[in-house]
Amino acid sequence: MAMKRILILSASLLLLCNVGISQKMKIRSEKPEDHMVSMMSFNIRHGCGMDRQVDLGRIAAEIALVGADVVALQEVDKGTKRIGGVDSPEEIAKLAGGYVASFASAIDLGGGKYGNAILSKKAPISVESVPLPGKEEPRVMLVAEFEDYYFCSLHLSLDRDSRVEACRKIARYARSKSNDKPFFIAGDFNLVPNSMEMSVLAEDFAVLSAFEVKTFPSDNPDRTLDYIMVYRGGAGKKLLRKLEKGSMGVASWVQPEKVASDHRPIFTLIFKGENCVTEKF
Repeated sequence: MAMKRILILSASLLLLCNVGISQKMKIRSEKPEDHMVSMMSFNIRHGCGMDRQVDLGRIAAEIALVGADVVALQEVDKGTKRIGGVDSPEEIAKLAGGYVASFASAIDLGGGKYGNAILSKKAPISVESVPLPGKEEPRVMLVAEFEDYYFCSLHLSLDRDSRVEACRKIARYARSKSNDKPFFIAGDFNLVPNSMEMSVLAEDFAVLSAFEVKTFPSDNPDRTLDYIMVYRGGAGKKLLRKLEKGSMGVASWVQPEKVASDHRPIFTLIFKGENCVTEKF
């Protein structure tokens, strides 16, 4: 699988991409028209941190810190007893500021729902909940369509056979949607980079996030489970060509948050630039 590192050099930023910058940064550009999309993914463990305290404010603070255009959240409670009946997607959107919340339920839990969410700076054109295989519990992919792209939040099964089946189902779904817009998927995949399931997924998706930097467990991470990817076909193929040629760049890192959840949040920015330099790796 041919992938490259892209170094973006401009008057307003210098970003080394796909090497896992582990520092808190907020990206802004002097040329807003060069910005395509910034994406974040965060498994929030229903807001329960490594200190066993439920605090949605800490989750919202991490989101507000980078201000991504779209945010994929996993292990999200809505109205459950363990979070005091709170609608956590709406609460996090409010606390982070300027976000619209979308939610897809995977299971009923504790008087409420449990599943995935997407927070977005703009309201999606449409949202869809796509069931995914899960031997131990039902799984779901939340799909949000925006003007220029699709963005999905997913959380794959702990069962390997279910993950393989899910990877193939996701690819089929992306194939049906991606002719005119890039199709991005983000979330907790419950698989590591050198796994068999990743090789299946890599046939159809390119990893954009910093998979060299570990994401779990957050206090002392020893593996990467969280990714942001783009479907290789349709409009995604055109995007990947631009990344390879250097007319666009991608910057990714893992936020060094150790307490808010048992996963660290990941961030990816796709950016246009006249002075991108590409380097194979």
